[in-house]
Amino acid sequence: MDNKQKKDRKELICAVTAVVILYTAMESIGITCPIKFITGISCAGCGMSRAWLAFLRLDMAKAFEYHPLFWLPPIAVIVLLCKSKINIKIYKIFIFTIILMFAIVYICRLIWSGDDIVVFEPQNNILFRIIRVINSK
Repeated sequence: MDNKQKKDRKELICAVTAVVILYTAMESIGITCPIKFITGISCAGCGMSRAWLAFLRLDMAKAFEYHPLFWLPPIAVIVLLCKSKINIKIYKIFIFTIILMFAIVYICRLIWSGDDIVVFEPQNNILFRIIRVINSK
């Protein structure tokens, strides 16, 4: 492995670690999804943390209910770490397929979801919350 590959791998590991730390810090103050917090609209990954927690409790049905693609991010990270060893066409097809799967599942969940995991509530974004607090004083 050459220095560029080592540097790329190190950067990816640092980025993933930073995201995990950031999300843990936000979770500790009650922000479970920054996109939902800011916009009032769930992100394509909403339910992923709860899905992994259910998976770790061996509750597969609940894990898939929280997010049916919860199993894909670890595979994507492995593929990203092994990018130099994978045919570029296969790599691009794989990444495109993952993005497409998330987009399809996200749209379906927004349209047909009757739960509180994926919501479309732009009236509950942070700006409107601040305005409501200011107006209530």
